[in-house]
Amino acid sequence: ALGNLKRYDEAVASYEKALAIDPKYAIAWFNRGIALGNLGRHQEAVASYDKAIALDPKDASAWVGRGNALRKIGSEREAEKSFQRARELGYK
Repeated sequence: ALGNLKRYDEAVASYEKALAIDPKYAIAWFNRGIALGNLGRHQEAVASYDKAIALDPKDASAWVGRGNALRKIGSEREAEKSFQRARELGYK
């Protein structure tokens, strides 16, 4: 809800509280990546997407998010690998 209100700093804090309770909550890592990306903190977003992917490697949306964040930091080759993996998982 905080992300939808564009209150991204608060959203990140909420995801971090959730992750303190359950660090294996892949969706919280994924959503934290989105919020960090919206704040322009793309390197941190990549790290969040990496955690989400480590927990759920078949989450195509996490691969896309990772690719978008990598593109923002200029890692085009790695971004394309992430997008390719998302396509392999059925992302359109």
